[in-house]
Amino acid sequence: MSFRERLQQKLGRKAGPVLWLSTLLAGAGIGACAVTAGQQRGAASNAAPASAAVDPFFSRAATAAPAYAPGGEPIVKAVQKAAPAVVSIDTTARQVYRVFDDPFEAMTGRGGRVESRQVPTGAGSGVILSGGYVLTNQHVVGDAVNTGGTLRVSLADGRAFDATPVGADFRTDIALLKLKTTETVPVMPLGAQDALVPGQTVIAIGNPVGLSASVSAGVVSALGRPLTMEGRAYENLIQTDTAINPGNSGGALIDLAGNLVGINTLVRSDAQNIGFAIPIKTALRIADTLKRYGRVRRPDLGMVPAELSPRLARYLGLERGTRGVVVAAVYRGSPAAEAGLRRLDVVTAVGGVPVVDEASFQRAVEQLSLGQTTTLTVLREGERSQVRVGVAEAPQ
Repeated sequence: MSFRERLQQKLGRKAGPVLWLSTLLAGAGIGACAVTAGQQRGAASNAAPASAAVDPFFSRAATAAPAYAPGGEPIVKAVQKAAPAVVSIDTTARQVYRVFDDPFEAMTGRGGRVESRQVPTGAGSGVILSGGYVLTNQHVVGDAVNTGGTLRVSLADGRAFDATPVGADFRTDIALLKLKTTETVPVMPLGAQDALVPGQTVIAIGNPVGLSASVSAGVVSALGRPLTMEGRAYENLIQTDTAINPGNSGGALIDLAGNLVGINTLVRSDAQNIGFAIPIKTALRIADTLKRYGRVRRPDLGMVPAELSPRLARYLGLERGTRGVVVAAVYRGSPAAEAGLRRLDVVTAVGGVPVVDEASFQRAVEQLSLGQTTTLTVLREGERSQVRVGVAEAPQ
């Protein structure tokens, strides 16, 4: 009888753990053999060329893997379609100063000669439309346009051209430039004007902080956002979480088809990932007006509206819940003055369209046409009346 058989007979039920122990020891032995064999192979690999150490399994797997084509991704395809028509705009402002050669003149501030120089004022972005026109923000080129400065437009392909201002509108923050070239330039494809929906993927292309042709992607966070900033009362803005930074202004907001859907305009500096763009419908409407007239011709009645607060309504003796705007002032010689409107009159409707605040009053007036006559519903000393008033062009 062998030693193992005698041991199992002596231990009885304890033979199971012994078998387990023997198996464990056997495993350790196999591991030791594997370590020894591995060490031998490692020693051999030190003397063999590097290519000989590559496991053929991984080599075959890399060869069999399908090739990855990033150009097939929707965002990449959209950027490749639109980016050539996105430009950077460098501006200067004409600065006028007086030079004194006589110390006495310098002390009194009289005499001397007037000179000027071009001072860099910043950079922004823009998009090329058909005909060599460039659409951008008014705040990007405003200083150059107002002072007779210079405008230099650089394309994604490395070419650069001077540009002349066609027109700029402070209120909507839209400006239109014309490239000084006869060369063929890329044109931005235009998207559907009213097709955006919240959650839709959008892409911003521009030149933030001097980093040309930068791309960022996000979604449409909301539509129709009103916003008052830097003296402008924006309406109907596109809100997006796409990264927009200084220098992106005037650049393109595109959809996944690579079509222009908005002009990037501003960002909330007190928040994160809250940027805004002007809808392409608004931008193109203003651009068309600038191209035709060099300015935006807006309808005007010649009066200054003000909010009708509950306290002011009580002072005027109006019924509780009355909505409208108060006439704060009437310009001399204006259509409102000729129609007999007075200060503290309350306008509750324009052309039959109810107005509840200053914003709705302005929207109703903007729907009017120059030269037409409209009807205002007016409350004066508790009496309601209909007043006929002409529509003139708002002063610039």
